[in-house]
Amino acid sequence: MCFFRKRRERKKALEAERVASTKPVEVAKEEQEAKPKPAPKKSIVKDEPVKTEGKAAKYHVSQNKDPKNDHYKEWRVRKEGSNKTIKYFNTQKEAIEYAEKLAEEAGSSVVIHKLDGSIRKQDYEKK
Repeated sequence: MCFFRKRRERKKALEAERVASTKPVEVAKEEQEAKPKPAPKKSIVKDEPVKTEGKAAKYHVSQNKDPKNDHYKEWRVRKEGSNKTIKYFNTQKEAIEYAEKLAEEAGSSVVIHKLDGSIRKQDYEKK
């Protein structure tokens, strides 16, 4: 879009806002009530498996490397594709046990990382 079109669109938007703000308050309230209300958002459960390409998401066990975080150098369990940590642990063994339990419930597997972040074990399944 060229500069002049953008400027014209901005002017139209500002004009529409100005006109909307000068409308009587009662008319604006009636318009809001006439609009259908959006459905409430569903809450996301942490342990619910995230589907990636038809498979349940893997759980990753890694060490927290962020020095600003309260849980610096603690082991964490995360779901694949998520930036949110499910739980922190003092030892890697505890984190692996917890991740195994979650993976078993979700029908997925665990990926274990070394201290440097490289993968130690992938598609880890207890047999």
